Amino acid sequence: MSQWVAPVIALALVGASPSPVMAAAAVPAGEVADADVEAIFRQYFHELYGRRFDQALALTAQLRPDADNPAGNAIVDGMRAAALLGLKRDSEAKKLIAEADRLAPEDPFPISTVFQGSLIADRFDFAADALDKLIARFPDVAREQDQQLVSYFLNHEVAGQEQRNEDRRVALARIGYGGALEGDWIAARAIDILLERGNMAGASDLLSSIDDPQTIENMLIQRRYSALWPTLEERAGAHLSKVRASSLASAEQDYSSAADDPEKLQRYINALRHSGRIGDAIALRSKLPADAAAMAKTDEQLGWAVNNVALALHQSGQAEEADQLFARLNDAQIDSGEWRVNTIINRLELLVADGKFDKAASLLDVTEQSAARDGSDYARQLVRRLKYCTLSMLGRKGEAAKLLPDVIAHAPDAPQPTVDGLICAGEIDKAEQLTLQMLTSSKATLAKRQKFEEDFVRALQPTPLTGDEPSVWQSKLAAFRQRPAIAAAFARLGRDMPTELVPTTAK
Repeated sequence: MSQWVAPVIALALVGASPSPVMAAAAVPAGEVADADVEAIFRQYFHELYGRRFDQALALTAQLRPDADNPAGNAIVDGMRAAALLGLKRDSEAKKLIAEADRLAPEDPFPISTVFQGSLIADRFDFAADALDKLIARFPDVAREQDQQLVSYFLNHEVAGQEQRNEDRRVALARIGYGGALEGDWIAARAIDILLERGNMAGASDLLSSIDDPQTIENMLIQRRYSALWPTLEERAGAHLSKVRASSLASAEQDYSSAADDPEKLQRYINALRHSGRIGDAIALRSKLPADAAAMAKTDEQLGWAVNNVALALHQSGQAEEADQLFARLNDAQIDSGEWRVNTIINRLELLVADGKFDKAASLLDVTEQSAARDGSDYARQLVRRLKYCTLSMLGRKGEAAKLLPDVIAHAPDAPQPTVDGLICAGEIDKAEQLTLQMLTSSKATLAKRQKFEEDFVRALQPTPLTGDEPSVWQSKLAAFRQRPAIAAAFARLGRDMPTELVPTTAK
């Protein structure tokens, strides 16, 4: 066996495939020229993640394991296949994938590499095959796949393969993909699938994978989960005490293991906030950038930490301080706009919810520009409805009327926020019409329809739940619920959260 391939096989057997972070670190070309194997691997993944597939393929030619080393050859075959997929040389890639399977069926490294390469090249059919193999043959390795990559894949599953796609989501939930902090949404979707199939026992088994308070709340107020309510109520505890404690313990343990990690910090702040410990969440403000110069160096995860402390401040009644913190973040000279669009919209959202329409109006242009440049369809619709609401409440009815057709046309991009915007503007009839239309839409996928049902039932709760805050149009929502058609839809789809389960907040 060649000396170079031994550590690679060892890494592969424990599932330590090169991560995007590792892959992004380029090495000097001289190291590659000197046939430094580690450097070749690093450079290969750097080129692969950079979509320079021809260069990645060329690098594999420098890796020549001995002929009697099947594992080493399988690894190289997987690397070559991943690059070939990016070059659309599918027949060659298929042969190499099959050959790697034949040479080393016990080694997950080639399959992991093909999974990564397929996603980088947007070859979702090959990614599906690779992920399914990992789940079936190497669940420990599948469980460790990069969450951004898996999420990207799940948002681009192959059309026309609904049964297989659903089976995969259930399988990911059953192997515990996502862990304690990210597994909730995987498990929740799997539960939905199993309930649709009438598999109550299978759905109930996955409840132990969920400890996110908001997810548990949504299940406790939607009638499609009614058969699970006794189990859910036991799992939640009085005023959600059990699930809050479980969720917070996971986040706290994760944060304690790496207190300097901004991602763990922002998750911990949010867990504190969602567990009702608002004061403790605000106390972590000491971990945030202290001045404008430091704020300018903020990355996405630290930006979310700032966002989450601002939300905690607002929830504690310190709305002005929350707005000032958002302003310092949003005004900082930071290059990336892709994540900042969220915090820019969140600042505007709170101002509108608080009825501070004059100040909100002053931020409409910059927020609209941010969403147009960096936002998703959902983000852009959030801004449309906030603008429509703001202009309406300021009495600028003519300007608002011009926006209305566009707001209605894009309602499917963000259904419940659009309904809220119409209610804010006093367009109750239109809000009712849109609600009933979305609840009966044959165009929406099952997942989208269920998401709207969830948002609809949650929006009409008489008492705010975890993370929800009263707004200036809360009384309008209560009146909206009294409309016969809306009341009937609510009774069919949901219930009020039982008083003994309604979460409490510690200041």
